[in-house]
Amino acid sequence: MSLRDQFVPDLASVFINTDEFATVREFRINDGKGGFKVFTAKVVWDKEMAKRHPLVAIHGMYLGDVICFIEHKYLPRPPVAGELIYSPANQPWEVIDVTDEESCYQIALSATRSQPAHYGAN
Repeated sequence: MSLRDQFVPDLASVFINTDEFATVREFRINDGKGGFKVFTAKVVWDKEMAKRHPLVAIHGMYLGDVICFIEHKYLPRPPVAGELIYSPANQPWEVIDVTDEESCYQIALSATRSQPAHYGAN
């Protein structure tokens, strides 16, 4: 077993302890087959991290309203920039950026850039 294979269980059980840091939220996401998947997941939903990110604090770039950390196992596929994710299931959030961080995704979300005319079109 390689070091990388040994790292993933430690990351999930020690560093990303969802029982300690996460809250349960309802989500709705396009399943890639023309439908939607509605589910609840333990996530870290951090509004302050989006404001404290170095790109925002130093350069004044807009990085979204919320940074969401969600484990891979909850999503039917990786999210892509520009698509809408709903949380709760009727509140649209536009995906600004996605980073794959071993066993979870770091997703920058924006509520203000969502366009009502495109709801459900993703």
